[in-house]
Amino acid sequence: MFALDHLDGIRPFRSRGRFKLSVVLSLIACALLSPAFGSAGASGPSTAALTHVRILRLSGDVVREGRWAFLITALNHTVAAYGPYVIDAYFSPMSAQREVDEVISGRLINVLASEPGHPELDAAAIPVPIPIDRGLLGYRVALINQGEQAKLDSIHDLQGLRTLSIGQGQGWGDVPIYRAAGVPLVTASRYDLLFPMLADHRFDMFPRGVVEITREIKAFQPSYPNMRIDSHLLIRYPYAQFFYVSQTEPLLAKRIRDGLEAMLKDGSFEALFREHFAQDIADLHLERRVLIDLKNPLLPSWVPLDRKELWLDPFDGKKRN
Repeated sequence: MFALDHLDGIRPFRSRGRFKLSVVLSLIACALLSPAFGSAGASGPSTAALTHVRILRLSGDVVREGRWAFLITALNHTVAAYGPYVIDAYFSPMSAQREVDEVISGRLINVLASEPGHPELDAAAIPVPIPIDRGLLGYRVALINQGEQAKLDSIHDLQGLRTLSIGQGQGWGDVPIYRAAGVPLVTASRYDLLFPMLADHRFDMFPRGVVEITREIKAFQPSYPNMRIDSHLLIRYPYAQFFYVSQTEPLLAKRIRDGLEAMLKDGSFEALFREHFAQDIADLHLERRVLIDLKNPLLPSWVPLDRKELWLDPFDGKKRN
C-alpha cells in the first residue's frame, strides 16, 4: 500500500503558509496512478478515501516535531485498515489560542497536540486518550540562581515547597495546580520575562518541563550566567500531551487512537519515546531526586490515569521523598 505522507517536506511550494494545491494534487494523482497504489482488490484499503491530516509545523520547533513523529507513526500503522493519508502542513506561526480555535473549526488544522484542561478543547474537539509523552510534561525540574541550591536541598515535601515562591506565566495550565497546592506564585505576562525575573530574585525557582529545561539553560545562561538547574527536587503532577482532533473528523480520531494502540503493542511507541526523551531523562537523573507529587484539579475525566502502562515512572512505583 502506498501511503502519501511527508508531502509537507516540499516547503518552497507554499502560498499564505500552505502548499500550493496544485503541488499536492499532482503528487496525489501520481500516487493514484501508480501500480503500488492500485494493486489491492476493490475491497482492500487502496479504495479508501484519502485522509487529509492538517497540522501546524514551525521551523526549528523540535518539541513540536517530536509530537508529530508519534502522529505520523500512528498513521503509518493504520494504512492497511484506513487507507492512504497526506500531511497537509500549515507553516505560518499562530498563537496558542488561535491554534485551539483552528482545530475546533477544522479549517487550517484538524489535529493539535496539547495538554488537557482547556474547557473549550474538551467541549469542542475529540481527545485521543493516550498520553504521547507518557506524562513527562508533568515532571518539573527547576531553574534557580547560583547560591540557592542549599535552600532547595532542605526541601523534602509539599510543606517545605510552600516556603518557596515559584515563577509561572499568566494563564499557564500549571498555575491552578500550584495554587490548589498552596504554593506561592509570581506570574509574568510573557514567557521571556520569567528569566530576568528569576535573575532578579523575584521568585526562588522556575519549574520547567524535563524536555524543556536543558535547551533553555543553553539558550538563556549566556544572558543570565548565574542561572543553574536544581539538582535536588522533582515536582510531579498528572499532566501530559494528547492529540485533539476536530469534531468533524471522528474517523481520523479513531484512526490515530488505533495507531497509537498498535504502537504500544508492537513496541514502536516505547522506541520512539526513548528516541525523543531518554537523553533528557538520563541527563537530569530523575530517579535520584526528591519527589513531590501535586494534584491536578482541572484534569478531565477522560484522562486514563488507570492505565498505568501509559505513564512514565522513573521510580518504579517507589517514591523517594
